[in-house]
Amino acid sequence: MSRPLRVPYDSLAAGLCPLRGPTARYVTRVQRRAPGDRLLLFDPQSGMEAEAVLVAGPGPDAWCQVEPPRPSGYRPLPIGLIQGLGKLDKPEEVIRAATALGAAAVTLAQSERSVARIAAERAGSKLERYRRVAVEAARQCGRGDVPSLAGPAPLAELLAEPAPAGLRLRLAPDAPPLFEALQGWRPGELLTLLVGPEGGFDERELDAAQAAGFLPASLGSTTLRTELAGVATLGALVAWAAAGGRAGNSTT
Repeated sequence: MSRPLRVPYDSLAAGLCPLRGPTARYVTRVQRRAPGDRLLLFDPQSGMEAEAVLVAGPGPDAWCQVEPPRPSGYRPLPIGLIQGLGKLDKPEEVIRAATALGAAAVTLAQSERSVARIAAERAGSKLERYRRVAVEAARQCGRGDVPSLAGPAPLAELLAEPAPAGLRLRLAPDAPPLFEALQGWRPGELLTLLVGPEGGFDERELDAAQAAGFLPASLGSTTLRTELAGVATLGALVAWAAAGGRAGNSTT
């Protein structure tokens, strides 16, 4: 039996529920589902999910019979990514991949060398767009929630905030290998990862990051684009966590 189609749905509740607007079009037209087909509805904000069956209902809307919601079995890694704001669609690329790789939070940071700039009046609409990207990524990868999203915020303000307990890492060339920096971290503990923009951090920002407790770490000798660097590191952290925090004698 094929897996039920995963569909994001806010405010899950048991009973007869409508699918409206883009959700209804996605289910009935794009995916060509019909009455009797099974769905798995998930609420990305509450982390709840529920089995459902498409049924015939009143009016033009699509309807489904929803079973009692249950907590999603998915648990994100306690990893927060502070990503230097990139240009064009790079923030969306980062959010899409960070969602799939299990990050708990993504914060976009505006630094001195950030090429992209987002006006304050556009920040709200951008954040809503990023949320839609995260929800779609969660649907595709099987995640039951989405990361908390914030920013873009000035990097200086983010670094000045009280540091939560846990490991803080900053990606940097010519720094100690990532797995060496992870020797003091165990899966389940908070980890905050800081990644610079296309132009990197300036000296004042590097000093501020050090003062805020961010330790430099690298992925090796290759130079990665900003939208790839954080994502590659998240992938390494997922592998590290899956191995229970053990990586043998690797130094990359």
